Amino acid sequence: MVEVQKSVDKWFAKIQADIGKKIGAFVAFLLFLLAIGIFIGINAAQHFPRQAMLAVIIPAVAGVIAYYNRTFAVVLFVIMLIFIFI
Repeated sequence: MVEVQKSVDKWFAKIQADIGKKIGAFVAFLLFLLAIGIFIGINAAQHFPRQAMLAVIIPAVAGVIAYYNRTFAVVLFVIMLIFIFI
C-alpha cells in the first residue's frame, strides 16, 4: 500500500512540475487575447458607438456556443490562431 502511495505521489509531483512550466505561457496567451479584445472594443466604441455593445455580446454568445459545441470551438480557435500569426 505504501508503494502505491509513493508512486501516486511521484506521479502528482511530475504533473505539478509540468503544469508549473506551462502555466506562465498559458496566462501570457490569455492576457494577449484580453489585450486584443480590449483594443477591438476601444476601436468599436470610438468608430461605431451605437454598435459598441455588439463587441461585448458577440464574443459572449460565441463563447456560450463554443462551450456546448466542440466543433465550433475548434473552428474559432483555428481562426484566432490564423489572425494571431498573420
